Amino acid sequence: MASIRAIAKAAGVSPGTVSRVLNEDPTLSVSDTTRARILKTAEEMSYQKTARLNRQVQIITYASRRREMADPFHRELRLAIETEINRLNLTLKKTIRVEPGMKKQEWSEVKKAGALLVIGHFSQAALKEIYQYNPNIVVINNPETPDYMDAVYSDLQKTTLQLLDRIRQTHPKAHIAYLGGMREETSLTGETSYESDARYQAYMQWCEDHNETPDSHLIGWTREDGEQEIESITQLPDIVLAGNDMVAIGVIQGLQKLGKQVPDEVSVIGFNDLEVNQYVTPSLTSVQIDIEQFGKSAVAMAEDRIKKARANALHTLVQTRLIVRQSYSEKE
Repeated sequence: MASIRAIAKAAGVSPGTVSRVLNEDPTLSVSDTTRARILKTAEEMSYQKTARLNRQVQIITYASRRREMADPFHRELRLAIETEINRLNLTLKKTIRVEPGMKKQEWSEVKKAGALLVIGHFSQAALKEIYQYNPNIVVINNPETPDYMDAVYSDLQKTTLQLLDRIRQTHPKAHIAYLGGMREETSLTGETSYESDARYQAYMQWCEDHNETPDSHLIGWTREDGEQEIESITQLPDIVLAGNDMVAIGVIQGLQKLGKQVPDEVSVIGFNDLEVNQYVTPSLTSVQIDIEQFGKSAVAMAEDRIKKARANALHTLVQTRLIVRQSYSEKE
C-alpha cells in the first residue's frame, strides 16, 4: 500500500497537504485541481485509509456503589481493571451500574465502545442482549458465559472440593460447616433472581460423596450476616468455611463475642483473599481469587477485540490458591 509520503512526491505536494486532503480536513485551503490530483494519485497508487482504532472501554457491572462498600471484592476487581486500562493507554468510559428501573434506551451508549467488560453474574439472556449491542464483550467472574464470548473466571466448585479434601486430610474428625449466600443473577433491567452458589453446591456434593451430614447455612454475603448466624448456632462446628471473606470476618467477630478462641476452638476460612484479611485479628486464611490477574487477562482480551487480533473467543481459567494465616491451622 502506498504511503502518504509517496503520494505527496507523485502529486508534487507536501505530505501534510496529502494527509489533510485524505482526512477531509475542512480547514484546509487548497485548489480543486490540487485536491483532485491528490485523490486521483492516491487511487492510482491503491492507497487505503487506515481505520482509527476505537480504544474506548466500557465497564458494565451489577455491583452498586453500596455493594462495593459492603463487599470490597467488587471494588478491588473494578480498580484492578481500571489500572490495567490506564496501563495500556485505553480510554475508560463511564461505568454502567445495572440497577432496578434501567431502560433499554440507556444501553445505546455501549454501541460506541471499542470493547465491553461485563463484571458479575448476569443472566444468559442479559449477556446475549448485551452481545447484540456490541459483540466485543469480555465477561468477568461468570463461568456460565456462552462459549462464543470471551470470559475470565475461576472454577470455584472444583476449588471448594479440593479445599475440603485438603482440610479432611489434616483434620480427619473435624465437623465442617458452610456459611454463605445465594448466587445472584441480574437482568438488564436490574431485576435479580437467585440460585445456589458454586461453593455451596460443592460443599453439598462433598458431604454426599463422603457420607457426611451437611451443616450448611444459607445467609447473605455481608459481615453482619456471618456474625449474626454464628451467634445463633447452638452446636458450633470445628471449622467454618465461609463463602466470602466478609462473611468469614463476621464469623470471627461473632465467635469472639461468644468468647471462643480462633483457631483453637473454631477455625475459619474465607474466599477472595481481600487486602483487609491480613489486618483482621486473627488474620484470615482465605482462598485467593487473583483479582489482579482477572484485570490483566480481561483487558488484554478487550484490546484483542479492539484490534481485531483474533476471531475465536477465549475462556481463561485463573488458578486459585489457599493463603494460610492465623484463623486456620493445617496441623491437627
